[in-house]
Amino acid sequence: MIVSNASTLILFAKVGIIHEFLNEFGEITIPEEVEKEIAVGNTFDSKILKKVIKENHITVKPIKSNTSNVLKEFRMHEGEAEAFILFNECNAKAILTDDGELIKLCKLFEIPFINALAIITHMFEKGILTQTEACKYLKKLNDYGRYSKNIYIYFKQEVKCP
Repeated sequence: MIVSNASTLILFAKVGIIHEFLNEFGEITIPEEVEKEIAVGNTFDSKILKKVIKENHITVKPIKSNTSNVLKEFRMHEGEAEAFILFNECNAKAILTDDGELIKLCKLFEIPFINALAIITHMFEKGILTQTEACKYLKKLNDYGRYSKNIYIYFKQEVKCP
């Protein structure tokens, strides 16, 4: 099982690859607060994400513990804190996130994490995406996301984008 916060799911919905991602990775679990975050408003991406949750492609699970200690120690939103707690409560394999603070927390506790650019690279390597498609999605993600120049260049090189 992979636990996700809102950031990567929103990015995948914005760039139009959420269904391909879910087909490849199967079960994605989110805490209740993340569901609230991704369902806010009436935007295109929130409509898509509400639909995939309703169709049970993303599972919503409540956390058992309190987030107050995590929120006290780290500068993150409630959804990221709940994703961290849910990862630990469910013995998940990894956290799917593009949130800088949650990534720092994952590194500190040696928790495997995956960002959207890595997913695109994986899908390219598995032959799910062509090089042209992968490069297009990497560019779109970079346009929406807050990636450092070095991170974006790294993944572009992995896919051999022009």
